[in-house]
Amino acid sequence: MAKVLVIDDDNTILTAVEVILEGANYTSVTALSGKEGLKKVRADRPDAIILDRQMPEMDGNQVLIELKANDNTRDIPVIMLTKDNRIGDVSCCLELGAVDYIVKPFDSDNFLMRLSKALKDAQR
Repeated sequence: MAKVLVIDDDNTILTAVEVILEGANYTSVTALSGKEGLKKVRADRPDAIILDRQMPEMDGNQVLIELKANDNTRDIPVIMLTKDNRIGDVSCCLELGAVDYIVKPFDSDNFLMRLSKALKDAQR
């Protein structure tokens, strides 16, 4: 069973994603900030990360940069989850190392398909 870390400053989103993940037999771990998320990655390495792009204090792009700069975390697939749907934002996240970009609100089936693909691709 894959472990997925969800980093988002919105409790409603965290709860919704957690329910979706657990319903699909994933283990979920949550963090309400980028800094908390980085601590959880270091303490208990997840198989994938769902990362909100817009958060106070430390945004998703900053978290992504730190993850990809570290030899121990750079190969963890990161899927950005955000309300931004501008092409420039999508391109920026992908250039920083995200494997996918999901726009809120999202469909749970599509979300799970993208997560499954990211996990399979990471195993190659």
